[in-house]
Amino acid sequence: MSQRIKPIDLTKTLKNYSNEWIALSSDQRKVLGRGKHPREAYKQAVSKGEKNPILLRAPKDFGTYIL
Repeated sequence: MSQRIKPIDLTKTLKNYSNEWIALSSDQRKVLGRGKHPREAYKQAVSKGEKNPILLRAPKDFGTYIL
């Protein structure tokens, strides 16, 4: 039996961090770090206790963004 993956709408989240790297919690629900470089976002997330942050770049201009 296969599991279905539920999409998560990050539109509002990404709009707040336009043109920056962000680090999400492993459940993809919380922004734990941000910066102009992925290393900055990663370090912030790790310092908050996240072992496996998800890094992504919030586009400057975007429409729908599915992760």
